[in-house]
Amino acid sequence: MVANLKITLRRVLVALIVGSTIIVSASAQELRDRQLKPGIDFTTIQMPFEIVSIKLKGFEIAPEQKLKGDDDWLKGVSFTLKNISDKPIAYVEVGLRFEPPPGAGRVVVFILSYGVDYSRGLTRSGSSPLPIQPDETVDLMLTDEGYPNFLQMLSWAGIPRSFDVVPYRVQRVCFEDDPSIIWEGGYLKRKNPALPGRFGIIERYKLPTRR
Repeated sequence: MVANLKITLRRVLVALIVGSTIIVSASAQELRDRQLKPGIDFTTIQMPFEIVSIKLKGFEIAPEQKLKGDDDWLKGVSFTLKNISDKPIAYVEVGLRFEPPPGAGRVVVFILSYGVDYSRGLTRSGSSPLPIQPDETVDLMLTDEGYPNFLQMLSWAGIPRSFDVVPYRVQRVCFEDDPSIIWEGGYLKRKNPALPGRFGIIERYKLPTRR
């Protein structure tokens, strides 16, 4: 009987320890306000794409809308972009910006992209994604498969997973009809053949007039 009592007490103790672990784990993942917000005032520039919608967990959210989430709140975020230019577009990327804690590393930008990035020396092949035609849309998403790479980037940069605010912006666009030209920051830029990876400003980008 004494032996049975010891076994029962041991089981109770184990159950209490497991229960405590679950409580601690849940409290570490408490829900709090999180926010995606534009990293630039989009009204001050023109760009070949319009951000049609942003979704989190399958639900559409408004720019700068606050929502409750745990440390994995950004997993599955998606941006739907529409080509509002008059040219086929080979490549587009949206950057998510992360600020490090004071004195710990530097700002990092995680890229969600689609297409063939001519600006970084890639070329089109038979298996390449098709160009985005005028009025077509494309979805850029932080997928389940890509999420471990995202977490690894944060770890390398010394950025905690408990970030609350993430600025976003359309970073770069490559045009199918001229691989030497990109859109960036509201400007058309041309590749500098003498300086690999460098681009010189041609002019401020203006959307074509719709007839």
